[in-house]
Order: sequence, then C-alpha cells, then structure tokens
Amino acid sequence: MNPKIGPDTWLKQKRGSKMAKFEYVALMIYVAASTAGVVMIKKFFNGIHYADIYGFIYQLFNFNLIIGVLLYVTGFITWLYVLSKMSLNTAYPIAITLSFLAIMISSTLLLKEKFTLNIGIGSLLCVVGIIYILK
Repeated sequence: MNPKIGPDTWLKQKRGSKMAKFEYVALMIYVAASTAGVVMIKKFFNGIHYADIYGFIYQLFNFNLIIGVLLYVTGFITWLYVLSKMSLNTAYPIAITLSFLAIMISSTLLLKEKFTLNIGIGSLLCVVGIIYILK
C-alpha cells in the first residue's frame, strides 16, 4: 500500500484489479472455512458423552472434530493472507460480520439453535455497516 494515500483510496484503486478480486475471494474462503470448522467443532461437543478423562481423550479422535479443526486452521491461514493484502480497518469488519452472519445461519439451521428478533435486528445493522464501509 502506498503510505501517501489512505486505505480507502488504496482500496478503490485496487478494486478493479484481479488482485483485489482475489483478496475478496480469500476473505470468503476464510469465512466459509472458519464457519464450517466452528460449526463442526460445536456439533462434536454437543454430541460427546464421557465418564472419565480417558473417554474424553478417546473422543478427541472423532472424524468431525478433526475435520472441523482442519477447516478452522485453513481459515486462519487464509486470514493471514487476507491481512497481508488488505487494510485491517476494511478486512476485519467485513470478516467479522460475514462470519457472524454465516455462523448465525448455520447454527440455526444445522444445530437448531434459537434465532431471536434481537439477533435479526443486530444482523441487519451489521450488514448496513458493511455496506457503509465498502462505499
């Protein structure tokens, strides 16, 4: 990034380039991988039952947990790439909001967690904030 221009100007200059598009693709990969990983890990922990520490350790070799952790680590590595290419004050709010929305939808549909009016209103406000940031 050119230190003489601000992050918004820099982002606008790069928006049309292939690199800027790939940065947003990487951001979506981060959101998808970390969301899938967290949901799989949560699903694993919702279903485990153990009587002692040995039972707990044995269950840590569960396929869903291992895949969930691998997806989450993949998301983290992708996040490192995103941070190296995008300004933090742009990437972080977008990533957090999209992750929040993806986890909210996934946990409601897949984990049967409760969706409330407050969650819906908060989600809408987050989306409005992202639209405002990207203008």
